[in-house]
Amino acid sequence: MFMGGSDAHNLMRIAFALALAVALTFGWICPASLFPQQIGQSSSQQSISPSLPQGEKGLELLSQGQFKEAIADLRPAVAQAPDSWKYSLGLAEALLSANYNFTGLRFLKDIYPRFHNLQEYQYALGLGNYLCFRYPDAIQEFQTIDDPQFQRIPFLIGNCYMAMGDLKQAEALFRRAIEQNPNEPSYYASLGKMLRMEGPDRLDEATAALRKAWDLDPHDAYTGLHLAYCYEGKGEYSEAQHLLEQVVQVNPDLQPARLALATAYEHNREPGKARQQREAAAHLKPPPPIRQPGLGPVTSNFTRR
Repeated sequence: MFMGGSDAHNLMRIAFALALAVALTFGWICPASLFPQQIGQSSSQQSISPSLPQGEKGLELLSQGQFKEAIADLRPAVAQAPDSWKYSLGLAEALLSANYNFTGLRFLKDIYPRFHNLQEYQYALGLGNYLCFRYPDAIQEFQTIDDPQFQRIPFLIGNCYMAMGDLKQAEALFRRAIEQNPNEPSYYASLGKMLRMEGPDRLDEATAALRKAWDLDPHDAYTGLHLAYCYEGKGEYSEAQHLLEQVVQVNPDLQPARLALATAYEHNREPGKARQQREAAAHLKPPPPIRQPGLGPVTSNFTRR
């Protein structure tokens, strides 16, 4: 049965939302770097948090990216000092960063009465909702925060809208994120991928955004791959080939890049090289359904003042 353009776009948006949900569920998106780095002490903080050796050890492990070990030390610290904002929010960050998303969200709701006035808490609760696919709730929480130090909020809200299929809102928020931080490659990458989803009429814009992301971070193989898809979509197979040769050097195990390079070689009449790439791809595992850029396992020091 023939589908019109709007039907096809709707199916694409639904597919993206499902892929994002699967990626979050199985831990292919690590939320650690979503937490702000070196956030200053909140003006709404009412009291000084106690210092407990086990709690401080947990925060140190958290700063080193050892999330499960941090949980083991922060749980008893929270039990001993339940009014300590730094241990409670540290435990919340560790749970979410270890992909215990629903446990983390439940814990955040449990401590709501003690910390709901802290913007750090509001941000963590928004992130917990985001990682548990409760996008409207996440948007509501993120929009309550007016501290400019939480620079990733427009980006996160944009991701929420993209997961819900509202690409117009997502585009506006990605562009706002870029205005606030024009040197963050993940913002351009998300914008470029979203524009590519809109169809061939926006392929030039998608190419420009992904090109900028690649220029800022030429080590992100996924950005290079999506940029190559844009070149191939425009019939620019020489550009695609040159770029994909770089991508497979950055990540030799990225199966879609091998297959895309084989296609470029075929169009550029190099069948021998195309065959080599397809043979290499046959021995590789396919990647997760989706990977969001800029969300890798980077220690955030969210609770370290």
